[in-house]
Amino acid sequence: MNKVLSCILSFLPAVLIFSSLLVFFACYMIFGEGTMTAFETILAFLIIGVEFIGVILTFVIMIWYIVKVFKNPELSTGMKILWCFLLYSFNLFIYPVFWFIYIRNE
Repeated sequence: MNKVLSCILSFLPAVLIFSSLLVFFACYMIFGEGTMTAFETILAFLIIGVEFIGVILTFVIMIWYIVKVFKNPELSTGMKILWCFLLYSFNLFIYPVFWFIYIRNE
């Protein structure tokens, strides 16, 4: 169960952020610029909320994976530093890779 949950959490931030950006740009193309109706305002706040949840989830997963990196005795110090840099810099794209390499085989 822990592997399945961590797999879902590895992909979830990217899915949340990219899907909310897609909805945002689709709404912009449909509704255009100008004054916003009540529906458009609610939709905008909903998109911002989903983005916020995605960002918070990204930071939580980053901290969780960095702790897993430092608890892994098989990694050398250089690899630990490299993984921390990658998890911090390219987080949305590297989370599934980290899960596939280290967590899937636990």
